[in-house]
Amino acid sequence: MQIVQKALRFLAKQKSSRFIPFVLVAGDLSLLLCSFFCSVFIKGNSITDLLSKDVYVWFFVFGLFSWFACVIALKSFVVKRIKSLDRLAKDTIETLLYHIFLVSVYIVATEAYFIPRDYLLSFYSIFLIAIFSWRFGFYFLLGYFRRLGFNFRNVVIIGFNPYGLSLKQYFESNPDLGFRFKGFFDHQPHRNNEILGKFQRSMEDFLKSESIDEIYVCQSYIKHRYFRHLVRFTENNFLKIKLLPDIKGLVFDDLELDFYADLPIVSFRREPLQNELNAALKRGFDVAFSFLVLVGICSWLFPLVALIIALESKGPVFFMQRRSGRAGKDFMCYKFRTMIVNSEADTLQATKNDTRITTFGRFLRESNLDELPQFINVFLGDMSVVGPRPHMIKHTEEYSKTISNYMLRHQIKPGITGLAQAKGYRGQTNDDYSMRNRVRVDILYIEKWTFILDLKVIGLTILNMVRGEENAY
Repeated sequence: MQIVQKALRFLAKQKSSRFIPFVLVAGDLSLLLCSFFCSVFIKGNSITDLLSKDVYVWFFVFGLFSWFACVIALKSFVVKRIKSLDRLAKDTIETLLYHIFLVSVYIVATEAYFIPRDYLLSFYSIFLIAIFSWRFGFYFLLGYFRRLGFNFRNVVIIGFNPYGLSLKQYFESNPDLGFRFKGFFDHQPHRNNEILGKFQRSMEDFLKSESIDEIYVCQSYIKHRYFRHLVRFTENNFLKIKLLPDIKGLVFDDLELDFYADLPIVSFRREPLQNELNAALKRGFDVAFSFLVLVGICSWLFPLVALIIALESKGPVFFMQRRSGRAGKDFMCYKFRTMIVNSEADTLQATKNDTRITTFGRFLRESNLDELPQFINVFLGDMSVVGPRPHMIKHTEEYSKTISNYMLRHQIKPGITGLAQAKGYRGQTNDDYSMRNRVRVDILYIEKWTFILDLKVIGLTILNMVRGEENAY
């Protein structure tokens, strides 16, 4: 145990962090191997007997190498200092999904159908728990060592201004990131005792003598000619230099920087689902989830619900209505009919104590079961499981004229449930204020999307269904 502790302290003390990815990947592979053996043991098989068969040995070897390949290809071995738990979970899930895909291809290609399905299920169940425990534990362990003063970065900031002060506060309030703030350089060195001197060439001696690792430059505080010299100096002395762009006149909360050749381009809204991998992950989940619901639940529940609707009132079982979809394109949205047939269904929202709603229809609305047919829309690709709720065409036309940024919610596919609904913004909208709140949360979802966020929204929706919702009518 002492040897392990000494090894961890040695690795954490390295300023370059060059050993950390190797430790992370080595832990992954060790857990993968252990999960193989544990699943064999749980199934009551002999590890010795299995290893005596070449087909199983090659399967184990392929499992190890395919995980290594997935980690390298997806760069999930990268342990960045500024990395959220959501991002860590997303990287781990993506790697696991790709590994499952490669293993499935291997089984089909080699006709290894002799490998029991319950064994694979047992293996991935164990490995899922193990890999998340290891990676999250590793994340917090690094943060703990950095708070103790290991695996640090010495940093200075050029520019004593609100941007520089905010960055300094960020470094000091997040000790688990391992940044050691050494001071400022500014063109007025006497303004504050934290200013080490002017950002002229004389500061280069300080950067060398104090073993500075990273330099953060406030854009408006340095001339272009000297900045080019400073970049060359940092490259020749193995330092990192980072620029804080002067965007104080912009009020956008979420900016993203891209490069077109050597031209920096700032986007004013971050849209994770523009990334093809993210979009594929979300669509893959939509297809799998909707298929399971349609086969496992709707196959037997639809006939029962249809019979009750038909017995209670005259009219079709399904209510079909054109709704606004992605990029403003209309699509036919499916629901169970919860009202008597009326001429105002396409123009008038349901209200509390609405006389058009049938007795069974009210139950369907309160339990959200009226939305079940929309899993057909999800499977067909018109909708997603999670996303902004699709509105009637009439409401889209009205609110797009009165609410700023309303049409931004149509940048992605609408959902059966959404972050706004999970947070309680559902039911009738009596005024623009209520709709503005919905739109604000919808846009927040688009900008902050992660796969974990989708799972959270689904969990909150199920919890709300069990509790019951006041605005569900």
